[in-house]
Amino acid sequence: MKSSFEDQTRESNPESTVVRAVLGEGGQPPLETESRIAPSNEALEFAEKHRDFFEHCARGKIHLKPAPEGLNTFAFDLEKDDLYLCPRFYRERGLSDEKTSFATSHEIEHLLEKKAMLEEKGGEKAFERYLKRIKSSQAYGLMDNCVADVRENRSVVRKTNPAYRELEESIYKDDLFKETDFTKEPKHVQFAEALLREARVPDEKCTIAPEVREKLDALEAVKTESGDNFFDLMTDPEVPMSTRLDLQNEHIWPIVEELLKKDIEEAGKSGKESGDGNKTGKGTGQEKSEKLNPNEIFKEAYERAAKRAPNAVPVEQVEKAFKEWKKAAKESPLDKADDEYAEKLGVKKEELQKYRQIVESLEKIVNPETGMSVVEELRQLINRIIAHRLKPAMSPRYPQEDGEDLVDPAGLVAEAKAGNLEPKVWETVEIKEKKGQRFGEVEITLVCDRSGSMDDGGGVKRIEQQRAAVMVMEALKEFADVCEEERVNMEKPLEIRSEVYSFQSNFEDSKPIKNMSKELSEKERIQVARKLSTTSGSTTDFVPLETIEAALNNDEDLKNKITEGEVKKIVIVFTDGESDDRAHVRKALETLRGRGVVAIGVGITEGGKAALDTYAPDARLAETAEKLPGVLADILKEHLANI
Repeated sequence: MKSSFEDQTRESNPESTVVRAVLGEGGQPPLETESRIAPSNEALEFAEKHRDFFEHCARGKIHLKPAPEGLNTFAFDLEKDDLYLCPRFYRERGLSDEKTSFATSHEIEHLLEKKAMLEEKGGEKAFERYLKRIKSSQAYGLMDNCVADVRENRSVVRKTNPAYRELEESIYKDDLFKETDFTKEPKHVQFAEALLREARVPDEKCTIAPEVREKLDALEAVKTESGDNFFDLMTDPEVPMSTRLDLQNEHIWPIVEELLKKDIEEAGKSGKESGDGNKTGKGTGQEKSEKLNPNEIFKEAYERAAKRAPNAVPVEQVEKAFKEWKKAAKESPLDKADDEYAEKLGVKKEELQKYRQIVESLEKIVNPETGMSVVEELRQLINRIIAHRLKPAMSPRYPQEDGEDLVDPAGLVAEAKAGNLEPKVWETVEIKEKKGQRFGEVEITLVCDRSGSMDDGGGVKRIEQQRAAVMVMEALKEFADVCEEERVNMEKPLEIRSEVYSFQSNFEDSKPIKNMSKELSEKERIQVARKLSTTSGSTTDFVPLETIEAALNNDEDLKNKITEGEVKKIVIVFTDGESDDRAHVRKALETLRGRGVVAIGVGITEGGKAALDTYAPDARLAETAEKLPGVLADILKEHLANI
């Protein structure tokens, strides 16, 4: 069943790039109002009324949608193959409803032709050249529009019936080209307009300058090798747009260009006003004509021509649609999938891809002492922790002389015949206990340095801290997932919780960038990594430490669990410099450690060597930033091994 245009509008993407671009032009509603703009009743009613006819012309290759309120031209989206219908554009030019429907089907043909060209090999480059020409030269654009109109109308008539041919003739004779005397226009304009009108109304000749008539008749006389009319062949709907443009550039444009040059020379001699109101001055040489801008000289003539052969989709909108198409075309299927997934997560695609790159790079960090990837070492640590906490299991023993189960009857017979009355053909099971530690919960807090000095030396410290944080988050996420999967198999389930703070001497220092919880979603991990990519301010490491201290002091249940060995709480602080307030850091550390919290300071490079004293006795130093992930991995292995 065919869906109505109203349904299509509800389902359409309100962020359509082309419509967004169009509505931002020429005093139309601004970009931020787009999502609130609904299709006009006029466009909706018109589209619904002629739905079957338009869909017949579109042949399922493009999607037809009513233009939103405020869009006073047609528009299309080359990426999504959408055409936005605006009946007002043609009605304001005096066309009846039936003639407007014909003109709309004409716009459908324009989009179908451009769409087909972009699908050709090399179509993108050809379309780019085409756009450049129609933008730079209004003379070329007028010629192209007139030739294309012949082709589009022939296609509409071919898809319908003779009645539409009569309707088309009426449009040219009674609406667009009532006057057929073009002699007041520049000669190159006369040629393009007479070419269009006489092609579609062949029984009426236009009044044009003798020189123009000569050119037009000469073109009419050109035949192909098979005897067919050249112009008819060039504008046949079966001829690809790329081929039509090649033929047009080779045979039509030279005629228009020759007439244009003569028009410019005449304008220079007569001192005709240019479009900006300045006199061009009189002159007789080629030098004078070369200084004149034809787009300005013949501006009014082009405006009059645009009323007779209207361009329903302005060239600026075609260009914007093409730019968006190019952007989408260059995107690989994987990029498109990332776009959709990033949107689902609520992050930017670039942030998602950057995070994945960091995770991938972690596999290359090797422990020099073992030659093993630090990520794999953490993975093995997690597996050992889980294995040690599994419930007692029944373990089979090797076949023996006595047992509960006879596992080798044939062996029993053979051994008995041989005189062995105690063969090893029995099997029993024994209970092997696997005991783990009593901790039921683990809380890990990362405190990261976002002070401005982390960007010194090309930002290596910032980058390695970001990688270290990602490594911890990925390890904890994997740890938490395995704990959840094995919960029913563990003698005492284990829950992993985490939080992340950062400091850079601003109000955010006392707020976690990831709250303490067992949840560590991909979105949260990406957001933490993004935060750690920015730096400023100084070393206010004492602020998050005091915040953690205060939270612990206010949580009697947590304090009791730590004392009773139910919760293991670990706080790891990164810093690349001396604290702004060493005394406050030492006081917070004393309180935390007194409550049974493992609090460790990690200095980054020689600049962070002060951490060895400030965070003593539990402190580490990563002599180079590149060693930071490895140092952090060692800390985790040491303090998680006994849980």
